[in-house]
Amino acid sequence: MSLLKLGKDNWARTSPTKLGILYIGLTLFVGFAAINTGNNLFYLTFGVMLSFVIVSGIVSMFNLARIDVDFKVPRDIYALSPVNLVFSLRNNKPFIPSYSLTIDLNGRKAFVPYLKRDEKLKTNVRYIFNKRGWSTIPDATISTSFPFGFFKKWIRIDLGKKEVLVYPKIEKIDISDRFIKEKKGEDEIDKKGFGADLRSIKDFTQGDNPKFIHWKVSAKKNKLMLKEMQDEESESVTLEFNPTKNEGELERQIVQIASTLMELLSKNYLVDFISPQKTYPHTQIGNPPREVLSYLALYNNQDIPA
Repeated sequence: MSLLKLGKDNWARTSPTKLGILYIGLTLFVGFAAINTGNNLFYLTFGVMLSFVIVSGIVSMFNLARIDVDFKVPRDIYALSPVNLVFSLRNNKPFIPSYSLTIDLNGRKAFVPYLKRDEKLKTNVRYIFNKRGWSTIPDATISTSFPFGFFKKWIRIDLGKKEVLVYPKIEKIDISDRFIKEKKGEDEIDKKGFGADLRSIKDFTQGDNPKFIHWKVSAKKNKLMLKEMQDEESESVTLEFNPTKNEGELERQIVQIASTLMELLSKNYLVDFISPQKTYPHTQIGNPPREVLSYLALYNNQDIPA
């Protein structure tokens, strides 16, 4: 591996900071003064100031060299809701640490003050995806103004061509009968229970009852999965999606029905979801309801999963 391996295209770009522009101007002024006066002290000062510029460029290049960057995105991403993209930085230089690093993802930044040699460190960049559907992670850069702050040197990070599925925007909403086709058991208690019927299967989280771990599914997925049991008194709702033909109203309709679905599930309703292409029974809808949200994310936008 090259000692000066620099990012995606193995090339570092440089631009002066405001302080750097001032310093360069002052250096040129001293240089002209030395030429005009022939004063050795001015020549000496000019040489020292020029050496700081050269040292700054060399040190900042080594500061950025041989840093590998990887990142992970959350499993569930909603349009117009901030998410944390986790960036992992590894300094592969055997002897030299790196200082004052900034990751920039389309204007969203994270600062790493110090990265030890041969160390791996994680940092978060908060990012907002504006639209539902498949979205590409934008190009990112890693930059530094170390050591003197005269120049900003940056390199492009190779994140690959990773696409993420962005669910529709979720809003706080009062449950409306607009999308509800049918209710059952309206006067009964609404809650997740401990009955004999399986309600759904979800990821096991801290605080869940280990008694309800589904060991067979956990073995297949190589992670703990929890059975949610249906309470005999749970309320059942059928939610129907009848998409409008008006393109201007469709996005708002998708946001409203997705928000209604999430609100119903948060109140522990058993929800059957009917769409023009497919029916999703409550036994297949988890929390979050990823299949339904994926369908709504891609509706009239990209290919809808079967």
